[in-house]
Amino acid sequence: MLALGLCAPFGYVAAQSSHVVRPGDTLWGISGQHYRKPGRWPEIQQRNSVDEPRLLQPGTVLYFADGRALGEDEAMVLAVTGQAWQRRPGAPEVRVAAGAAVKVGDTLATDAGSFVTLGLPDGSRSVIPSHSAIALEAVDRRRIGFRLLDGSIESQVRKQHPDQEFKIRSRSLVLSVRGTRFRVRAQDGQVVSEVLEGRVAASQGSTQAEVSIEAGQGIVLGDAADRPTVRALLPAPQFASQPPSADSPGVEVTQVAGAQGYRWRIAQDEMFLAPLVEGDSAGTSLALPTALDAGFYHLQVAAVDEARLEGMPGNLLFYMPQPGGTSQWKEDGRIELRWAGSSARNYRLELSRDPDFAVLVTDQKGMQASSAIVGPFVVGGRYHWRVSETQDGEHYGPPFTGGSIDVPAR
Repeated sequence: MLALGLCAPFGYVAAQSSHVVRPGDTLWGISGQHYRKPGRWPEIQQRNSVDEPRLLQPGTVLYFADGRALGEDEAMVLAVTGQAWQRRPGAPEVRVAAGAAVKVGDTLATDAGSFVTLGLPDGSRSVIPSHSAIALEAVDRRRIGFRLLDGSIESQVRKQHPDQEFKIRSRSLVLSVRGTRFRVRAQDGQVVSEVLEGRVAASQGSTQAEVSIEAGQGIVLGDAADRPTVRALLPAPQFASQPPSADSPGVEVTQVAGAQGYRWRIAQDEMFLAPLVEGDSAGTSLALPTALDAGFYHLQVAAVDEARLEGMPGNLLFYMPQPGGTSQWKEDGRIELRWAGSSARNYRLELSRDPDFAVLVTDQKGMQASSAIVGPFVVGGRYHWRVSETQDGEHYGPPFTGGSIDVPAR
């Protein structure tokens, strides 16, 4: 059984230099929000390898940092949570920061509870989780190569052209990728890999035939004499409780047959390219952290089998409100929403039936108040609300408080 544990970096709630694309977002608007200069949108496009700036995919993470474009012969550190280190031959070890260039021959290592997100020239992304080390063996638009030295690496690879190559090598396994989403770990003398989307070809060297790993499958390899055996991953857990909140940070999942424990992760984006914290649980009750900044987060939970393969992930979007954001029913069936405010600020209140706020029921801007009354509600169900503020009267920052309301059906 897995022991209950939490892997959380000190200060992981600090804001990162990133933006999660929402429906209706444009590079022009995002540039205006983050740089106060809409005309700098080409910098965001170049840095994030955005092919078509008019067709932003909701859920995509865009990174800013110093605004420098990604070079043809380098990977770039897009985001860091916690502490990580870069080693270059002939140079002292340095602490990694967003915007750092990673060249062939460089090694990256993460401390406990830390994550590094790497951007690659072909638009692919790799995440190096806690207690991991990788070496970059090749990097350009035609060839990407990593060596896994310790821990794990998770990659979301763009579909490769016939003349492109994306490979990850460990001490006993080579993974060749053709557009997929997968994980690979070195743990306790074994190499473990799970494929969530697409297909990965695994081999032990030039003398061994490739083994194909399809989506929903994984392999465990003990040593070079073993032949990789493909096995099905456990199904995704279902969520048996309400989303976590500041008052109730835990969450319950249903028991998955064959599970020896559960592994969870919280991220800023639905693709989990901006992870913040992760942990293990021996049972179906997951104790999540309470020190999250106000805002939306994505929770991912996977069942772990007896071979320590992580199964298919179950995902949950939740909102962590800032303490002080409250709601109170009025006698006439309306609801008063309250938040901690200042007369020197203008506020925006958004109300939606969707947790991603794709379609708004209410969108009140320029409010000089710390409360608002909404309703009455014709349609029952769960409504979500959030508040953001502006100092210049035009550009609103990220939501700082909010929550959800359960309206009885009529």
